[in-house]
Amino acid sequence: MRTNWMTRTPALLVSAVLLLAACGGNVVEESAPEASGIGTVEGEANSPIYDRARAYAAANPKRDGGTWNQWCGSLMVRFGQLPDSAVRPTAIQAYRASTIISTNAATAKIGAFHWWDIGSAGHVGADLNGGGGTVFMATYNLSQSWGDAIGVNSVSGYSSKTGARYLGWSMDYAGGRIAGGGGSPGGSLPQTSTEFDGIPGEIYYKRIQTVGQRDFGYTGPIDGVTGPNTEKVRVRITARELNNRGSPRTSAQEDGIPGSIYWTRVQTVGRSFGYTGPIDGIPGPATYKAEHRICGYAVNRAF
Repeated sequence: MRTNWMTRTPALLVSAVLLLAACGGNVVEESAPEASGIGTVEGEANSPIYDRARAYAAANPKRDGGTWNQWCGSLMVRFGQLPDSAVRPTAIQAYRASTIISTNAATAKIGAFHWWDIGSAGHVGADLNGGGGTVFMATYNLSQSWGDAIGVNSVSGYSSKTGARYLGWSMDYAGGRIAGGGGSPGGSLPQTSTEFDGIPGEIYYKRIQTVGQRDFGYTGPIDGVTGPNTEKVRVRITARELNNRGSPRTSAQEDGIPGSIYWTRVQTVGRSFGYTGPIDGIPGPATYKAEHRICGYAVNRAF
């Protein structure tokens, strides 16, 4: 196992504070930590890098006996076991030495680094499942705390909470990469049979949650258990598929609220999924089954 970068030599110890300086601005980074979400994000969609991050946080809930707050670059170097050549004084300087692939967080691969412009030092986090939904970072601005200012948030969640400007994602951190990175979001999930039988199940909901993380700002667990947030994402995914197939357009793609146009479109498009009932915009068992089949079709093709 690679030696901890901070404990290699006395010279490195002396320069540690300078080489791995604080991240972000003081105002937003000093907010109180949120309640721990340990144990709530489980399931097939989680990558091996996610599992390593959970193990790392469990073993290192504090940074050298203190808080991780303001040490985002240090976390990336230590967790990612990055080479000394990747170390920069601040996150923003590491960003400038990295190759940005896209400013669309939804396209980020597993193991990518996400970058923000905030304060004088910037901020950085590592994508654990791809798609910008579960980003490992050192800050108090978390959706799930795994220790003292160490845990995860989504790209949209961190940006919204802090007002930081998102700069994009890279696969490298000033030339260093996380081992095993590069996979696509949800790559380990099988296809859902809901597309064919209209019966929702665990895989169906995990795929919905995975797509929701990538495309619709879903920040809950990928556990295959539905709830209000998962249901709202399900409607938005279904509505997007309906809107891609013609008009009239349903606003449920944006707000996740099904209305008469949504149900009429489900019934109309549902003709291609075995629906034989009336086109009246009034949902019933057959309409719900068609809705699930349409959503199953969409999430099977989303990744």
